[in-house]
Amino acid sequence: MEIKQLFSQTRDIYRPIEKVITYSADQESRLKSEIAEYIVTDSIEEAFQDLLRKMQWSMEAGDVNEIGVWVSGFYGSGKSSFTKYLGLALDQRVKIENTPFLDYLQGRMNKPQTRALLSTLAKKYPVAVVMLDLASEMLSGATKKEVSTVLYYKVLQEAGFSQNLKVAALERKLREDGLYERFKQRIKEEIEMPWEKVQNDPLIIDSLIPELAHEFFPNLFKTPTSFTTNVSEFVKFENERVAEMLNIIRDATGKDYVIFIIDELGQYVASLPDLILN
Repeated sequence: MEIKQLFSQTRDIYRPIEKVITYSADQESRLKSEIAEYIVTDSIEEAFQDLLRKMQWSMEAGDVNEIGVWVSGFYGSGKSSFTKYLGLALDQRVKIENTPFLDYLQGRMNKPQTRALLSTLAKKYPVAVVMLDLASEMLSGATKKEVSTVLYYKVLQEAGFSQNLKVAALERKLREDGLYERFKQRIKEEIEMPWEKVQNDPLIIDSLIPELAHEFFPNLFKTPTSFTTNVSEFVKFENERVAEMLNIIRDATGKDYVIFIIDELGQYVASLPDLILN
């Protein structure tokens, strides 16, 4: 007998196998392969049931503010896969071959009670999901920024805004006033490129945005050079920033409930204890 005969004949043993599960691996083919090979052990299913029951109870009671869940375990115990697949299942946008990811995760569960809990929670309480992998999405050029800062930039990205804070504030104002689509059309008229392709390009936003800010809000920006994309430091309390993040996500998705899922948090804060409280 050859060693390869000991393995399942339905799976290619010569295929590339990733050593870790990451949030950034979100291509449809990759997700399909990952979830098809996800083994839900008894202890993992118990953890799913416990978390889903508590989430359901909290949402039914209307007592869901500031609830945090810490997923702990040894290296390779399945923390990243647990959080990744739960987040993707609750995110109604995520599909594989037009089938909701929720259905795929349900198919890996062993007990009908777990499948029912997952389905009930997802359908009764639709949520906006923001997933952040601190191992791969640290801010370029920034040494260990606060988790809330990295998360804030992730929220801007998820909502489709520029990662320049001044430009993002302008975008939010344009959206609130119903001018955002017209603004994007003006960008396309100026440079023949969609706004989404250039909104983080410092050269383009420096040259175009001040004049357009004056064009759209002449009472706020009196001259074509009044608006500046330079971001100066200003004080903002964390509770204000959290409220702003929630508002941005709710406005972008139309969902009342927001779940933030953060991976590699322990590794990120381990070397700098001051980051833990933040």
